[in-house]
Amino acid sequence: MGIKERRDIEKAEMKKKIKGAAIELIEQEGYEKLSIRKIAAKIEYSPTTIYLYYKDKAEIISDMSYDLYHKVESNAAAIINGNAALSIDQRIRSLLNVFVMSLCSEPEMAKAIMYSGTNAIFANESRNDKPSNSGIDMLDNFFADGIAQRVLKPNIANTSWMIISALLGFVMCAIENQLYKLEDFDRLVSDFIEILMGGIRL
Repeated sequence: MGIKERRDIEKAEMKKKIKGAAIELIEQEGYEKLSIRKIAAKIEYSPTTIYLYYKDKAEIISDMSYDLYHKVESNAAAIINGNAALSIDQRIRSLLNVFVMSLCSEPEMAKAIMYSGTNAIFANESRNDKPSNSGIDMLDNFFADGIAQRVLKPNIANTSWMIISALLGFVMCAIENQLYKLEDFDRLVSDFIEILMGGIRL
């Protein structure tokens, strides 16, 4: 292993420590009381060292959001690429399921991001006064296909951000109440998604 590879691994490990400490502190004290100094004390480094990796606490949350969003997006891509034979409503159901399960697989990180109030998981841009990101756009495209195939209601065009909002509410409830630990959590998720699907199917 070369020097660059070793440094990259060390940098990734340090960032992981910093994010882990930030998650713990947000859970204990809330995002408003989070500080670089407290993170440094938690992992027993100087604040100066933390600043080598992040300029402020908002950047730490942004990095966490990227990690989690990338996980959701990767899992969604696997669903899309691996289930081409499924009907459009089955594919949408699978996408909604993977969204919930991906976030619930990292409960502490999801909660920390939500508590930060940065809105980073939900959307990182706005278009026509509506939240937007590549995931929302992808779901909107699926909705458009479903409308064209006369499987989905025509009035749901460009409303996937509403579905994402509902999913995030469900995820936060599941995380706050530790429902994701229940043996029948898969069934709860399926039931919730079926309720959502009932609102968009013809």
